[in-house]
Amino acid sequence: MNIQEVLGLYKQRLNYYGPLHQKMKIIQSIYNGTMEIPLPDMEESTMPSVPNLLAQGVDQMAGRITSVTPSVNFSSMKPGVRSSDRRASTASRTVTGWWQSDRLSMKMKQRGRHQIAYGMSPVVVRWNNTKKLPTWQIRHPLETYPSTDLLTGQLSPNDCIFAYRRSVGWLRSKGYGDRIFALTGNYDMPNDASILLVEYVDAQETHLVAAGYKTADPYAASELDVIGSQLRGVTLERYANMSGDKSPVVIPMRITLDTAGGQFDNMIGMYYQQAKLMALEVIAVEKGIFPDTYLVSRPGETGRFLDGPHDGRTGMVNVIAGGDIKEVVSSPGYLTNPTIDRLERNQRVTAGIPAEFGGEAGSNIRTGRRGDAVLSAVIDYPVAEAQETFGFALQEENEVAIELCKMWDGDTKRTLYVGTGNAARPVTYVANETFETVDHVVSYPASGSDLNSLIIGIGQRVGLGIMSKFTASTLDPFIDNPETERDQIISEGLEAALMSGLQQQAAAGAIPPLVVAKIMELVKNDRLELAQAMNKVTEDALKEQQAQQQQQQQEPSPDSLTADATVSSMAGPQGGAGAPDSIQAANPSQQNLSSLLGTLRRGAA
Repeated sequence: MNIQEVLGLYKQRLNYYGPLHQKMKIIQSIYNGTMEIPLPDMEESTMPSVPNLLAQGVDQMAGRITSVTPSVNFSSMKPGVRSSDRRASTASRTVTGWWQSDRLSMKMKQRGRHQIAYGMSPVVVRWNNTKKLPTWQIRHPLETYPSTDLLTGQLSPNDCIFAYRRSVGWLRSKGYGDRIFALTGNYDMPNDASILLVEYVDAQETHLVAAGYKTADPYAASELDVIGSQLRGVTLERYANMSGDKSPVVIPMRITLDTAGGQFDNMIGMYYQQAKLMALEVIAVEKGIFPDTYLVSRPGETGRFLDGPHDGRTGMVNVIAGGDIKEVVSSPGYLTNPTIDRLERNQRVTAGIPAEFGGEAGSNIRTGRRGDAVLSAVIDYPVAEAQETFGFALQEENEVAIELCKMWDGDTKRTLYVGTGNAARPVTYVANETFETVDHVVSYPASGSDLNSLIIGIGQRVGLGIMSKFTASTLDPFIDNPETERDQIISEGLEAALMSGLQQQAAAGAIPPLVVAKIMELVKNDRLELAQAMNKVTEDALKEQQAQQQQQQQEPSPDSLTADATVSSMAGPQGGAGAPDSIQAANPSQQNLSSLLGTLRRGAA
């Protein structure tokens, strides 16, 4: 698309998504606590002073949705063939490594809030040429204008427009100084001036256009991006998307009847009413503390103020003549507080915000099991729906990332470290070889469960014997590679058995203290592991024994020479062809050493 086509499409979608974005702005103001409650009768406005249930619900729901990391599973093209199985495992670990390098877990927390509050969570998958990895760019729903044929439950629009602002200073730092002059005709634009950027993205290309500007001065008349006027712009960037036939834009949407909608849209009116009623009640209480005063004239006299009237909050005395001052005290209506409480309850029921989100227990709940059941009835299904939506979205996004990696980094060998802490392990991949296919599955271990309930449920199933430990390790989000973890568990079990056998033999005297001391020294100084230390001591003992045998063969002892002389004399002067050879039997020390070496080798195995 050329510049005018992009700007024309932007105007159309701005009008189409206007009502939806207006509702999003209200949700945004409530969440941020910047909403004002207008009081027309009093010609003033005030900030809300009621519990912000919307912000509480958004944070709690998003935290539960994104507390569990989904698993990535590539199927082996040749099941049972070890090389193919290993390739599928490497592909899964590679995608997980991309997520970890891009800090996708933190980005998912932002996406969870967008999904719950606004009803959509747009993202663009691009190639990071610095890190040589795909990256996920989170976009704000208020800046997103997808194609109008996108329905709830769908993921990939045909095309999408992102409209956002950047400062002139930011654009100059990116090397767009000449484009700013082409747009504004002014070299001296202040760095704080705001430029409207319109970004068009589809499966073929990305076209970034600078469309208008406005300065930080509120009285300046240089506003070009007015909807009713003719927009003009300049191209900042235009390049082809190397993602195959897939659009790099993925927009998971919350499932509703027709259009995008957040979970808390229906509580906006009740929140306004509660906040307004609370503001009026506060005003009434304030008047009760500082009541209104009236000057009542005496019969036959005309009351007048000699000094005043003064508000009671000033502390000044009203001086009057010819009349009396009377106070009129007003108090809130007797149904004010019950109405405020009823509005709060209606918000909780409508939006699904249980009292447990605020650290309180609901009434008539006396057991933990009952509390869990009530909380589960409220949040499990929304959490499961959001996690399932994110699972399909991440699958689409991973396919785009794989296509980008094949295109930009196809035959290059790369190494990532997957895991956290001491569990981090390297994974080496070549995109064109590792990803035999882009088809894979991204799934949450148990949709509808947060991290705490997931771990407890897995442990209970393993304890009941209805789930294997290997399956449990594949469901546990803390275990990066179940196969490697299984090998580690087996190794640790054998090491424990080896340690137990070594202790028993040392206590029984089967192993000399000198050998035990050597093994202990190697392990204690962190030079070798236990099995390696035992192998080294065994190999050293074998080498020492072989050296002693070679030395004995090369240098016969005096006893053996005397024995040979005796045999020769007994055989006669001619020697003897039938004289027996001199064979030396093993002494007791050599027998003990042979037994020791055999014992050590059996223990190390």
